[in-house]
Amino acid sequence: MNTTDYKNFPRCLFDHPLEITPGEIASLSGPINILLKSSYLLGTSRDLEGTFQSLFDIAEEISDVDSCTYLSWSSYTNTFEAVATRGVPSFLGDDHTFLTPADLTRHSEKVIHIDSKIHQHFLPVCKSWNCSSLVAFPLHREREFVGSLIFGNKKNHSLSPVQIKLLWILAIQAENLLLQCEAVKTLSFYSFLDPLTHLYNRRYFDNQIEKEILRSRRNGKPIALLMLDLDGFKSYNDRFHHAAGDVALQEIASILHDSVREVDTVARFGGDEFAIILFESSADGGRDLAHRIIERIGKHLLPGMDNIRSERLTACAGVATFPSDSFDKEDLLRKADRALYVAKSQGGSKVCVFHEIADLLSAKPSPNDIPLQKIFDAARSVVDMDKFLEILLFTAMQGLSAGRGSIVVTDTKGDFTLRAAIGFNNGENQVTPGAAIVPGPVTSWVLTHKVPLVVTGQADMPMSKRLQKNGYRTESFLSIPLVHEGRLLGALHLTNRMDKQAFTKDDLAAFEPISNEIARVLYQGIEFRENVKSFSTSILQSLSSALEIRYPFLLGHSGRVRDLCMRVGRRLQLGQDDLSALETAASLHDIGIVGIPGIILSKRKRLNDRELQIIRKHPFLGAKLLEGIPGLEEIRRVILEHHEFFDGSGYPYGLRGEEISPASRILSVAEFYDSITSERPHRGGLRSQEAIQLLKTNMETLFDPSICCAFIEEIQSGGNGEPLATTH
Repeated sequence: MNTTDYKNFPRCLFDHPLEITPGEIASLSGPINILLKSSYLLGTSRDLEGTFQSLFDIAEEISDVDSCTYLSWSSYTNTFEAVATRGVPSFLGDDHTFLTPADLTRHSEKVIHIDSKIHQHFLPVCKSWNCSSLVAFPLHREREFVGSLIFGNKKNHSLSPVQIKLLWILAIQAENLLLQCEAVKTLSFYSFLDPLTHLYNRRYFDNQIEKEILRSRRNGKPIALLMLDLDGFKSYNDRFHHAAGDVALQEIASILHDSVREVDTVARFGGDEFAIILFESSADGGRDLAHRIIERIGKHLLPGMDNIRSERLTACAGVATFPSDSFDKEDLLRKADRALYVAKSQGGSKVCVFHEIADLLSAKPSPNDIPLQKIFDAARSVVDMDKFLEILLFTAMQGLSAGRGSIVVTDTKGDFTLRAAIGFNNGENQVTPGAAIVPGPVTSWVLTHKVPLVVTGQADMPMSKRLQKNGYRTESFLSIPLVHEGRLLGALHLTNRMDKQAFTKDDLAAFEPISNEIARVLYQGIEFRENVKSFSTSILQSLSSALEIRYPFLLGHSGRVRDLCMRVGRRLQLGQDDLSALETAASLHDIGIVGIPGIILSKRKRLNDRELQIIRKHPFLGAKLLEGIPGLEEIRRVILEHHEFFDGSGYPYGLRGEEISPASRILSVAEFYDSITSERPHRGGLRSQEAIQLLKTNMETLFDPSICCAFIEEIQSGGNGEPLATTH
């Protein structure tokens, strides 16, 4: 935002003192009581925008204002930036007149009152805010101007001196909030830094590693953890005293910081130990970085006797990755530390990667070695099915020392989905969890025969077709069908034993009770998800029916739109799953109307711009109602997008063309047709032929041409060669 010219602007200072007379106090008990509680109401949140929104709530209560804005001033760029706004149309940001109140407070350091009734020069400013009266307060931090707090009244009366004084008190509160947020921000920043090296400390590291693990679980990209320890640092510290030791730590910290990318995290773990979180990096990437760092440390001269730079230190590093080596933070730290221990035991300047020594550290598994508690902990949160399956898969891999695994799940229709995969490279095809897949020969054999398959080599394969390697380091694998109460749920595959040994029937015997438990819990999870989906859909259908009873003009609308969508979907030869999702979405497409004020829905006059904006929130509100319900993700998307138009002029996101789901494009046409042929409180309905002409006119602009043509053909044929009735 650029500033505006203020030199020729009429005088508009608010010259009243900040004093409320006894007579004024008598009539202001309510607003004053609110102000007295303002500190409690505003709270101590670090969210600046959220805090200002709470402050705007208070302003509306005490002074009946309609527009509120906090504009922050940058002395570096000489511009204002909107931090928090309310009741201000978005296009006003490009109008320089809009900045006049803020600019006047910056130059005058006084309270500014601009009223359209006082002077004609004030009219453009008030118009830019769509207000009749404005008041602006300068905000300071340690006497330095940092922004302007502006309030406006859209009603046709001026802000009174008493109202301005109340807002002035609130502006003082805003200054205190800015000071508090800045202090908290500064304190928070330094609380995460190690005071000696200025690297992140252990507290920040613990928080960041959890975030990166969560991110990795979501996007499937690995992370590497590098633990580094200086060799002989205690001896160096004792010989040359703590001052030299501190210098050494600071300079080595600088080497670490300069060796990584901006997206990586370097932390001082404690003493002479450091940790680096490598974003989206493999074990090989961690090993390469460790070698480069150790080489740089070994070449760097450090202070010795008489502060002469004559000494060198070496370092060792251990590397572990997520999710290949571990599944949670504690296990990842433990394995990186274990790798570091092995590296140090081999002498100075060594690097050890955990997966290369895993076979040396693990014994032959037994049923007691398999962490059953992880399965039961996962079972308690089966709604998050993907996370649950990852835990089950990793549990299986840990129990049998497998380096690679996957879980394939089949539904009642016979479709297959890869629901979990660990140990695959980023570049390998068809290893994206959640993707529909065609089952391979091993999966097909196991699911057909419903018995486990233990293969020690190619000679044991029951299939004649030789399998491709595809990243498998050994020809031995273990595949187990997941069956419970006769229902086939899927298959679990394990391969790439860490010790490079073949899987045996003893391994199967050790793991079979656990696989049965996995199948049981998986069955319960699937049943639970299906019940939640069914119950939630039933509730939403009832709510949709209640809306039609509440608003008679909606009576039958959802049913008619659903029938139209199904007819067009069949004409377009959609699959049964797509038809089912379209049917449910069409039935619930207007469910978001529950969040729209009834006075707007029942209004008999033409809706104004503000009312239209409120009405246009209903797709978003409808999608929110379906949020988190398992199995309704595609239906939620259709409801969210059913008012998006083919040319990008729709709402809520302005999607265009193929960005809009096919079901949403069908629903858009059907909903438009039924709406304009039905009566509404503020208008009558069109005849069918008039509506068809409108559809033709808006092909390629509002509607997908291919879907629109299919819809018109269906309407004109009545679905069976008969004309469709035009009355509703």
